[in-house]
Amino acid sequence: MNLFDAIYTRQSVNRADSISVESQAEFCKREVTDGKNVKTYTDKGYSGKNIDRPAFQELLRDIETGQVRRVIVYRLDRISRSVLDFANLIDVFQKHNVDFVSTMEKFDTATPVGKAMLMIVMIFAQLERETIQQRVIDAYSSRSKRGFYMGGPIPYGFRLTDTVIDGVRTKMYEPIPEEAEVVREMFELYASPQTSLGDVARYMHQKQVKKRDGSGFSRGRIRDLLVNPVYVRADYRLYEFFKAQGSNIINTLEDFIGVNGAYLYSGNPETRKTASLEGHTLVLAPHEGLVSSDTWIQCRNKCLNNNQIAKPVKARVTWLAGKIKCAKCGYALSAKIYHCKTKADNRYYLCSNKYNSGGCSFGSLNADAVDSIVFEEMQKKLAEFQTLSRQQEEYNPRTLRLKSRLEEIDREITALLEKIPQANGAVMAYINERVAALDAEKRELYAESVRQEKVGHSVQEISGYLEQWENISISDKITVVDCLIQSVHASEEKIEIQWKI
Repeated sequence: MNLFDAIYTRQSVNRADSISVESQAEFCKREVTDGKNVKTYTDKGYSGKNIDRPAFQELLRDIETGQVRRVIVYRLDRISRSVLDFANLIDVFQKHNVDFVSTMEKFDTATPVGKAMLMIVMIFAQLERETIQQRVIDAYSSRSKRGFYMGGPIPYGFRLTDTVIDGVRTKMYEPIPEEAEVVREMFELYASPQTSLGDVARYMHQKQVKKRDGSGFSRGRIRDLLVNPVYVRADYRLYEFFKAQGSNIINTLEDFIGVNGAYLYSGNPETRKTASLEGHTLVLAPHEGLVSSDTWIQCRNKCLNNNQIAKPVKARVTWLAGKIKCAKCGYALSAKIYHCKTKADNRYYLCSNKYNSGGCSFGSLNADAVDSIVFEEMQKKLAEFQTLSRQQEEYNPRTLRLKSRLEEIDREITALLEKIPQANGAVMAYINERVAALDAEKRELYAESVRQEKVGHSVQEISGYLEQWENISISDKITVVDCLIQSVHASEEKIEIQWKI
């Protein structure tokens, strides 16, 4: 096949100050050594803003079929006015061993200077690519941080509805009553210490609850639903939870009023949001959440620990189910009952990793002895906590400062409000700003006092359960343990308890 030189000419409009396509072709022919092997492609009346031009597309097809040796133009902007498009075209030329010549700029990729010029153009093209990418990222980040709907699958329990945020039309979630009730039921079920994801899935199957595609809820699908913060009514507890996890929180604490749901954006696409929250971004959403922050956090923590906790065994064998783990490997300890004909049955804790390939060397522990030790430690911890709480209530400087500061805030707000009748514009602006700041501080301090009060009430209730421990059900015992203990790591040598209080 004989290769030919391709001359490309383009003129967007006929103007006195623009060079005609005929003149362009004459300039280009000066670069052609063999006048026989040449073909001219002309686009008249087409802009250089893109490459969607008939003659140019024909030229590209001829290049791809291997017919073209060189592409010759009068000037670089005849090919395209976009540096990015031009760089992409150069990639096509290089792929098919086609040289490129621009007569006015003395640009010829067959020469060393032409190749150097090509490298400069490619550098600017790469800069343009990265600039465009950064603009897209910045726009996405800006819109997401303002609570805009950013697309994606609509979570079960919601539908989309129109809304306006900062004067911009967007979408937001709106609860579907019947689906929202199912979601609340899932959270309520899984929040119970004895309930597993499989239990929730089976319950939904028995009630014939289906997803929108008609299929049933799997364990994995339920887990993803339970850890999604779009369902939570975000308050100060959720703020503190995500802050402790290392998440970036866009909204201030004052915005967490226990009404809105939240969006969670991944800081690293390779990291699952269900596995870690560090580096992720939390933004309050415009829609109303469905479940309390206490319930959501409890379910979230339970899901994260699920790979290392024992199957619940329905509390028939031990009230430490889901809490007690092997101190050697971290896997759950499961309670087993060994029946004896000549004496009472014995209970033992065995490591669930013992019989896996390369399993744990953990032997066995007498379950009654371990339970007795843990119960005694619970009593000691509760007594210690109650004593400390009374001391804090009466003598703790933190408690006294909190009460004192609340009183100071009330006095300062009263004094500021009394100045309003005589205030001019500047003073009024200062009063408004100062009152708003004091009110925000007051809400935060009040939330702290409520939190301390709730902990005190919980301790009193738990203390009552411990006093009648032998008479309450194992289910109630598990609930009490869940309030006090994060985990118990046990081995033949030691028993370590990680407390929640």
